[in-house]
Amino acid sequence: MVKKKRVKKVSKKRVAKKSSRFVRASKRKINLVLRNLILFVVMALISFVLYSFLTNELFKNLFSILAMIFGFIAVAFLIVLLVFLILKAMKK
Repeated sequence: MVKKKRVKKVSKKRVAKKSSRFVRASKRKINLVLRNLILFVVMALISFVLYSFLTNELFKNLFSILAMIFGFIAVAFLIVLLVFLILKAMKK
């Protein structure tokens, strides 16, 4: 005679999660985005200045590409900052 183990059936309840979560524009997030924006603007300006003053073609090409990349990243952080400021203004 074989004994069967009793398995306790666990009911599977699904917890309804909100499908859309609102992004909160906290002061900490805004400060982080602002700090990164300033950092990438400064890096883009330094790259552009080095691009202007250097005569070697290799370094000139390198710093022009770096200036463009840092500039695009700075624009992305500017857009994120504007979105956070708009969310913060709509909250009030």
